[in-house]
Amino acid sequence: MFKRGLFMAFVALTSLACSKDNPSEQAAQQTQMATLEVNVAEGITTRATSVNDANIGSAAGDIQVLVFNNEGDLLAYGVNAASSSTISISIPTGTVECHAVVNSSDDLSNISTKTNFLKRLSHLKNNTTSRMEMLGSVSKTVAAGANSVSIAVKRFASKVQIDKITPAFTAPAHRAMEFKLTGIYLINVNGTCPYTMVPTAASESTSWYNKRKYVSGDCNHLITDKFSTPVVMQTSAGVVTPYSTPHYLYCYPNPVTTDVSTTTWSERISRLVLETTLGGTTYYYSVNIPTPQCNTVYQITNMKITGLGTDTPDAVVQKGSLSVSLTVTDWSTGFSKEVEY
Repeated sequence: MFKRGLFMAFVALTSLACSKDNPSEQAAQQTQMATLEVNVAEGITTRATSVNDANIGSAAGDIQVLVFNNEGDLLAYGVNAASSSTISISIPTGTVECHAVVNSSDDLSNISTKTNFLKRLSHLKNNTTSRMEMLGSVSKTVAAGANSVSIAVKRFASKVQIDKITPAFTAPAHRAMEFKLTGIYLINVNGTCPYTMVPTAASESTSWYNKRKYVSGDCNHLITDKFSTPVVMQTSAGVVTPYSTPHYLYCYPNPVTTDVSTTTWSERISRLVLETTLGGTTYYYSVNIPTPQCNTVYQITNMKITGLGTDTPDAVVQKGSLSVSLTVTDWSTGFSKEVEY
């Protein structure tokens, strides 16, 4: 059983000897036949609707393989057939670099060099919760005979998870007000990621979503959960019912490290936002998601609210109003930390 959330793409490279009956073939470089077999570990259930963000598609072209030589020139390109995870391609013997691209709607057949390949951009809007774009690569020296190599592919996206929201107002006046949850969403979301999977500057991004606030757009299905019916977490009689339905949102890596809060838009840190009302007045509770990375989950196990929020989504709540337990883990290994506001 593979580690949870890890995908392994297996490439079997099998050499075919040149025909002895054809002298020209004997003189030519041996041709290799490569077979790609993709095997996926048990996926991760996400959102309340049990959507699987570990799926590798089975439609024709859902898996694309590009093989480059040491000079970065393309040796071969192949895609899977419908309902098949096997790709057969012919390559010469020697050291090669195999790249697997999964669930991409882009046709990569016109790529001729590794340099151009790595300049490609993946777009957040092309993902769904059940079809996440993934990428992986590995080098292999291909000799005569049977050869095999495994490629671990990972998602371009980061996942932001919030498990529980607990009202715990300290002021008696606030405990006597109805407190509702009206939305959970991400703001300041980078919309593109290069195939290097390491954005180095915010200027590399060609699109941003939910700039400073919620805005209806192409990525709502990934970055926004707005409630048609607000959830009452505290009644005016002071009865508290913590909200314990997990929510899962997705963003792309954001290289911005210096935060700003100006009203004029500029690239800035991504944030998770709770949109609420207390006694009929709207308040926001925001948590910074610092430099989110590919294939990494940022988990808030409990958001404890003790005071008033802010009047704008793009501002972090002052310490003492919000207590946050934040766990940051890779979908395979990971680490954790505590954050308090």
